[in-house]
Amino acid sequence: MKKTLNSLKNNLPLFFSLAFIFSSIINTYSQTVQYDSINKQKFVLIDVHKTYERIANKGYESLEIYEFLGNYYYENNNLKKSKLYFDKLFGKYSISQISSKSIERYKLIRK
Repeated sequence: MKKTLNSLKNNLPLFFSLAFIFSSIINTYSQTVQYDSINKQKFVLIDVHKTYERIANKGYESLEIYEFLGNYYYENNNLKKSKLYFDKLFGKYSISQISSKSIERYKLIRK
């Protein structure tokens, strides 16, 4: 009985460490569910830029994806990533398809 109790005490930190790591992994892939107290409804917050980035990294290409990511990173002052997505956008699509806001931002980044 004492051996079993000692082995449980020795494995307790390992158990909590694994439980913490597992819960961290689960939380990184979960969506944030919030409750609207006025309308009495639940709603989900999704990181759209992370979703679009995963889609783009899998090889799917779209004018909307590249334009959204370029503008998102521009607004968040990450000019390196913004330029990366704007380069892809302007390399694959014609100027007539791209919004004027994205064109102006790309001009500012290239300077």
